[in-house]
Amino acid sequence: MVKKEILPLGVMTGIGANPIEALSKIRALGIPTCQLGNPPDEYIYTKKADELNEKLKSAIKKTGIKISSVFIMYQGHIWNLIDGPRTIGLVPENTRAPRVVHACAVSNWAKKIGIKVVTSHMGFIPADRTSLIYQGFIDTMKKFVAFCKNNNQLFAFETGQEPPIVLRRAIDDIGADNVRVNLDSANLLMYGMGTPLEAVKLLGEFVVNTHCKDGKMPKAGGKLGPEMPLGEGDVHYEEVLPALYEKGFRGPLTIEREISGAQQIKDIKKAMKLLEEIRGRILKN
Repeated sequence: MVKKEILPLGVMTGIGANPIEALSKIRALGIPTCQLGNPPDEYIYTKKADELNEKLKSAIKKTGIKISSVFIMYQGHIWNLIDGPRTIGLVPENTRAPRVVHACAVSNWAKKIGIKVVTSHMGFIPADRTSLIYQGFIDTMKKFVAFCKNNNQLFAFETGQEPPIVLRRAIDDIGADNVRVNLDSANLLMYGMGTPLEAVKLLGEFVVNTHCKDGKMPKAGGKLGPEMPLGEGDVHYEEVLPALYEKGFRGPLTIEREISGAQQIKDIKKAMKLLEEIRGRILKN
């Protein structure tokens, strides 16, 4: 039996039209796992889907990269604090129905590929549990999470657009045993919704994956706080990761750097070094 690696490094990636190229770049970095971004429509909705998916499965087998999760995205998101509440995730009522259809399609796709966790931003969950928007959202999530369970999958909420206590209440109200959390510590700061250590305290038992990036709190004007290279923001992973480990987390440390080009690779390599140092201290104790 292959021993499961504890706190393996990972990275967020897209697959594009050439999955072997995408996964080979990850293998070249020496990273054993990744999360996939939302698969292009061609992989799900077109006549080319079967051919593309066979290429992806072949690339996974050839490179040995473990796919820890696939991230579901929806068209029309506006990533700020003003328009975000009406455009992000499944909370907004006017876009909820078609987005649920897409989420289910991605879940079915993930089952074909052999991916056991699906993840998504579900929106700015209302703090008022008596509101009709909240109640409709929870009812929708109960159905979608049951759909994922039927596909033998966990569903993981991406953190950031609500305070940790609000997400914990929503998880409790959904009441399903396959609901988990993808802890993006930087998002909590960038959206101004709380601190990473607060999230670990309230959500740590549910965390199945992470997004390891850094960031700072937002300033006035409605924009998110800035994303930063790992170690240059206010997350303080040297405190967050040991606390998460104490809660029982053993899953991937998935690096996310939301830029492109040579600087992205440079920042990923810097993040790898920092995370390996923290990981080493955790596993030594």
